[in-house]
Amino acid sequence: MPKLDCPDCERGIAMHELETKTVAQTTGFETNYRCPFCRADFEDVGQLL
Repeated sequence: MPKLDCPDCERGIAMHELETKTVAQTTGFETNYRCPFCRADFEDVGQLL
């Protein structure tokens, strides 16, 4: 399973370890991701793979 590196603490995070938050917007849905280790928020997981 691929891991991504947190942009803040640079630890490897498995996809199932990510904390996610999805919010309904007028234009669709917006999902934010959070590192379970340092609690940093980021939006685009695709760039971190």
